Amino acid sequence: MRSARTSGGAVVALVGALLLVLGLSFPTTAHGEVAVRDTAPATGDVYLALGDSLAASFQPKGDQHSGYAEQVFQLEQAANQDLRLVKLGCPGERTNTIDRPRRLCQYAEGTQLDQAVAVLEDQDVAFVTLQIGSNDLFSCFRFGQGVFDQTCVDERLPKVVDRLGSIVETLRSADPEVSIVGMTYLNPLLALWTAPGFPQDLVVQDADVWHTINDALAQTYAGLGVPVADVEAAFSTSDFDTIVHTRGFGDLPLNVARVCQWSHMCATQGDDAHPNTIGYAAITRAVETALATI
Repeated sequence: MRSARTSGGAVVALVGALLLVLGLSFPTTAHGEVAVRDTAPATGDVYLALGDSLAASFQPKGDQHSGYAEQVFQLEQAANQDLRLVKLGCPGERTNTIDRPRRLCQYAEGTQLDQAVAVLEDQDVAFVTLQIGSNDLFSCFRFGQGVFDQTCVDERLPKVVDRLGSIVETLRSADPEVSIVGMTYLNPLLALWTAPGFPQDLVVQDADVWHTINDALAQTYAGLGVPVADVEAAFSTSDFDTIVHTRGFGDLPLNVARVCQWSHMCATQGDDAHPNTIGYAAITRAVETALATI
């Protein structure tokens, strides 16, 4: 995929990269070092990570085992030596596929949700992270125009909210005492700000729609009594006002800079919407903040 800074086709390359938002799943071995948080650890033997490719720790290049699941696991395991990571995230997973068999991800119980239920029923789960929903809405983005189809979003978002509630209730039915942390998303569309010739007012318009999606996810979790890891805030997603200087792109709004610095979206070698290790660390901090409220 071509660089975000190339002329002629740069917008197509950037927008096309969003199709990779749910990459590949990888083993659960953790590598690297992270600091231990000073709050009380969760009790239990298992950290269960559910969702899409972000839950699967995907990066297009480099360390494939330094996602937020591994980083949160290391933090919690430092205080709870018996903790194990069970990572079930699947590329391309949506709220309407998590309970369906898929070729890309094979589960003994048939689906990711059924496998999660089996883990909850058979093992002592300390907590669950659940990050799902953005892929349901990506098909509403009109790649040729660079904007969301608002009618499509208005039609699909309530369905996502309903299915998300059903997913949470299914997990709680398997283990009524389980602690669940829901999650919002970074906005990779902000990288279009750096594409030559792309109207910046459309980036702002798309950001408003993205915020509406994140807000719907957050409100749904809140209504279910589920704390939320505010990934949107961790990436300063709404801050167009603060201007910072970045290498290679010059002065950028803080939210755009965060996407360029903390994901692969603005990389000169292949554009990809997934966070890099630093971006996953920012998500980890958001998860740890939410866990501290449980």
